[in-house]
Amino acid sequence: MANDINSLLQNGSVNTPTQTVEQLQSLNSLASNFDNFLTILTTQLQNQDPLSPLDTHEFTNQLVMFADVEQSVRQSGQLEDLIALTRLNEASTAVGFMGKQIQADYNEVNFQGEPVNLSYTLPEEADAATMEIYDGAGELVRVITGISRTLGEHKISWDGKDQKGNTVPNGAYSFQVGALNEDDQPIEDITYKTEGTVTGIEFETGVTTLLMGNVRVPLSRVTRVDEPSGA
Repeated sequence: MANDINSLLQNGSVNTPTQTVEQLQSLNSLASNFDNFLTILTTQLQNQDPLSPLDTHEFTNQLVMFADVEQSVRQSGQLEDLIALTRLNEASTAVGFMGKQIQADYNEVNFQGEPVNLSYTLPEEADAATMEIYDGAGELVRVITGISRTLGEHKISWDGKDQKGNTVPNGAYSFQVGALNEDDQPIEDITYKTEGTVTGIEFETGVTTLLMGNVRVPLSRVTRVDEPSGA
């Protein structure tokens, strides 16, 4: 009979639900199995041998397990509510970024016919360094040599010209720096910054993204917010 009860517990166990409907289904299943458990327990107690009474220790443990499972189901539902409220708060905050000038730890810029700043930070002095600029399709459009190699933050103004001197189409462009130290070893952990005006907001799969034209910047990467120039 104890095996039957263990089977009931296994069938009534639940994983963390992802939807409220699943939570309700889990609670209903748990309640049904608990009713069966009580029926089995009552039957065994009624039919026990008075000279050899049943050991209720295991039944007590099973009752504790049922209580733990029910508490887990209810807590998971509360966690869902908390996550939903957090996302709603993040979305409300993001709306306030519309039209603002932002700076972010990111290596994409929105070129719109005017020179744009490409910022990078070297964690140590480099013996050699170049910057590469790529279009939205990942094609190399420009290599800039002779860039600053000292420790710290640097900024380059890119005029939007490709390697042949032609002005590139408007759109999103990424940039990266390749640098070698005095031992001719690649320098790791080079960081980047981008800046621009927020033109839109996207909410997808729990992630809030700010749009600067065709550039998509995760809200978590924003490091500074300013009023637009002339405001």
